[in-house]
Amino acid sequence: MKTSLYHRLRSIGAIGLFSLLLLSLLPSCAKDTPDNKYRGENKIQLRLPDGSRSVLIAATSTSPIKVTVRLTSRRTDAVTLQLNLTGEAASSLTLSSKTLTIPAGQLEGEVVITPSAKEVTTQQQAKLSVTSTASGLMVEGDLTITISPFPVWTPTAAQQALIDGYRAKGIDLSTILGYHTVEGSVDWAGFTDPDYGRDIRSQATWRISGATMLVELSDRATADQPVLKFSYNALGLNDIYKKLWDGYTVDNLIFFYAEGTSSLEVMKAINWTQSSAETFNVVLDNVRVNASTGTLAFTGKRLSGMPATYPLREEESDSPIVVPFTYESSVWTRVMAKIAAEPTFKETVESADGMELYSILSNTGIDKDRTAEIGATEGHYVKPEGKIDLKKGTLSFTFPFHGENSDYYSVVKVTSQQRK
Repeated sequence: MKTSLYHRLRSIGAIGLFSLLLLSLLPSCAKDTPDNKYRGENKIQLRLPDGSRSVLIAATSTSPIKVTVRLTSRRTDAVTLQLNLTGEAASSLTLSSKTLTIPAGQLEGEVVITPSAKEVTTQQQAKLSVTSTASGLMVEGDLTITISPFPVWTPTAAQQALIDGYRAKGIDLSTILGYHTVEGSVDWAGFTDPDYGRDIRSQATWRISGATMLVELSDRATADQPVLKFSYNALGLNDIYKKLWDGYTVDNLIFFYAEGTSSLEVMKAINWTQSSAETFNVVLDNVRVNASTGTLAFTGKRLSGMPATYPLREEESDSPIVVPFTYESSVWTRVMAKIAAEPTFKETVESADGMELYSILSNTGIDKDRTAEIGATEGHYVKPEGKIDLKKGTLSFTFPFHGENSDYYSVVKVTSQQRK
């Protein structure tokens, strides 16, 4: 485990470290100094935290979207604006206020758009517009929110032949394949010493309620062995695992932004911030069905879940038995595109503390209890278990995982029901 950086940081004065972090995170104020005042026509700008005017979000996203409403130059009077959401996706978006007042002498205000999870099978769009402005002001343009649809799975001819073959043997997967609703919990261990991200520091129980999961027949399936793939939001863990990785990285003001790491370089290079809207999808393949016992085998070596394009691959000898999730992240898509364009960027990514996504979220093997090996004082280990009920159309899973440097094993317990 990577604890050396933490111990080095302990020798730095807390006040000095905090000051350095603040200085590194504060934006430059040069654009508002008298010598840099905007002298053109005064306009109203709608901006996302990354400076853009468009964002793509997943249909299941409920993460708030912060929008800055900015004047290009100050006015001596208060400016009151009317805002409105229009378009096909507007019904699944909530605007914090339709009225915004920018006080006299100020440049900007903020509104928040909150999505509600919505099942859509085609891409939808909404636009945030300023519909009423003060005299002498022009609007630079609308802000666009695009909602990507749920993925759709249709079995290939070969897969359908397998499904028909299973049914002839008394194994009817039609009760399992398709969309599921997931309910359950994640008992998160938290940390005693290291000060990780704001949302993951403390021990907590996070609920999974009404999450959507897509179950497919895996390409690994054979005539003798039914195999499932959870291609979207496996076990309902998208939001929770994204929160965990954010806590180890972009929300971790102690380690991720520490002197000697290249985290800020990575963030700047791919336009990644604490508030940028990023997608995160958890995939689980090779879930093997034993219909006679009603059980599921779903563990494997960590490397078996990594895509070939993942740049921080490990040696086979350092690949413990875990739940071999694959993580699809918009952050990693941009990182890998940057590496493809500039191969030396891989070295920058490697020296950014916390970027080892796969080992961060599955730090220790779970094929047996290794409580002593991870330095935990409490057990919390549970044996991984998966069950399937073809008559009821349900799946259930219980398994432990160890997040890097967390106090002990965390435990996931979920049950899913096929949507009719």
